[in-house]
Amino acid sequence: MAADLGDPKTSTSPPAPPKRFFRKSVEVLEEEERGERGGDPGPRGDPRLGGGEEEEAEMKAVATSPGGRFLKFDIELGRGAFKTVFKGFDTDTWVEVAWCELQDRKLTKAEQQRFKEEAEMLKGLQHPNIVRFYDSWESSLRGKKCIVLVTELMTSGTLKTYLKRFKVMKPKVLRSWCRQILKGLQFLHTRTPPIIHRDLKCDNIFITGPTGSVKIGDLGLATLMRTSFAKSVIGTPEFMAPEMYEERYDESVDVYAFGMCMLEMGTSEYPYSECQNAAQIYRKVTSGIKPASFNKVTDPEVKEIIEGCIRQNKAERLSIRDLLDHAFFAEDTGLRVELAEEDAGLDPALALRLWVEDPKKLKGKHKDNEAIEFSFNLEADVPEEVAYEMVKSGFFHESDSKAVAKSIRDRLALVRKTREKKQAEGRGGPEGRGGPEGRGGPEGRGGPRERGHRGGSARAAAAAAGAAPARPW
Repeated sequence: MAADLGDPKTSTSPPAPPKRFFRKSVEVLEEEERGERGGDPGPRGDPRLGGGEEEEAEMKAVATSPGGRFLKFDIELGRGAFKTVFKGFDTDTWVEVAWCELQDRKLTKAEQQRFKEEAEMLKGLQHPNIVRFYDSWESSLRGKKCIVLVTELMTSGTLKTYLKRFKVMKPKVLRSWCRQILKGLQFLHTRTPPIIHRDLKCDNIFITGPTGSVKIGDLGLATLMRTSFAKSVIGTPEFMAPEMYEERYDESVDVYAFGMCMLEMGTSEYPYSECQNAAQIYRKVTSGIKPASFNKVTDPEVKEIIEGCIRQNKAERLSIRDLLDHAFFAEDTGLRVELAEEDAGLDPALALRLWVEDPKKLKGKHKDNEAIEFSFNLEADVPEEVAYEMVKSGFFHESDSKAVAKSIRDRLALVRKTREKKQAEGRGGPEGRGGPEGRGGPEGRGGPRERGHRGGSARAAAAAAGAAPARPW
């Protein structure tokens, strides 16, 4: 039963300890804050061209789409293993677009038809956190066939670009950007039939500098790769859930990849960077061994979320709905309570941290770049009493006492839920989190080259591989 929100003095709950020490935890404002305010490290045209040359190149279309709607300019924006991206123009809307040329995959007629059908489906997807897919067709490039994809132009670079430049991501930015990625995934997974990205990573999550919005991209490329390599494992090993190697998977592979993206965002370190090749990654993934960078995550709440996403057994992973309902990803209310230390699940005493992001709620003893750290005893304390103590200590106005108490209560509900789940697993939950021993990947079948930063394929990797407690305050 929820505690009375009235005067804490009338509460029948056990009294709070006579002395509670609050302390301020100052958040270091690093260079990444400038990025949040609109820093734009992404490419803006071809750096090899001077201003006049680029303007001249933009005035000359070097190719057009079959219907004449889209124009291609000779300004290269990016290049990858399978694609080259040029600046384009939509003559219907007068908006710049990305003109992406892909190497010919020699599709069969059946594969061509399948890709056309899926491309038509992608054209209908419109969501603020999904890069728009406009059109696709077959063309020729220097005498060879290629496939052209036209998508929304993202001028501020990828999430990977931001991580390389700003190194440490501010928690507020991490929360906002991850929430947007989750909303994009939720949209994809609730289509009929569900759309699975299958290759989500920081390299294909795009940022729009002026607004700071985040969009999931490369859907058309993922669809084409899946079509042209229908009998092979497609993906980037560092972000691939173990079941993808067995080709029996569902939307939860995107949750796994999201967890790896969040890990990279939280540490600025590529998952499994300690591995020398894809085969080593395969062995660790299929054995349930987490990336070394997982132990570098300092925020216990972020660590808990990542762990819930990258569990080896897909049935035990958090769902997109679970993640969006998580207090960490809640829409901004100006107040946020989080764990200051990882919860071991045994001690009733918790170390909590309250962030106040709405300056109007503050009094003189508090600054908007500080957090209030405090202890809370699950057996003895009441959220309303702790909130009232903060008011008496001069941190908040009395009118905000109920809002502070609610934020504490929401966090406690999540802590209890997590503890109950861990206890249930300890009593003999589903097996497989550590992975069955001696599992070898499917052998003897060829596949595409890996699309990560290491050479070799995910299939080849499988073949080559063979086989602190919370302190009371």
